Amino acid sequence: MELPAKVMINSNYPELKGLQGILIAISEHGYYEVQMQIRDKKHTYLLPVNDTILMFIDSLLEPSPDFEVER
Repeated sequence: MELPAKVMINSNYPELKGLQGILIAISEHGYYEVQMQIRDKKHTYLLPVNDTILMFIDSLLEPSPDFEVER
């Protein structure tokens, strides 16, 4: 997973449900650092990992059919 990454936020906080943001970092102290555009300004939010679900907006790349893993 590469950061920063575009994410959709789902949280116990109703005002944040369904908002999009950019995941900047995942802290070892138990929070996500997310930047969100509110009106004309960017704001940084520190969202608790325990109460927040993030879904990456960019889908995962599918390997080509001829891709092989050497074992």
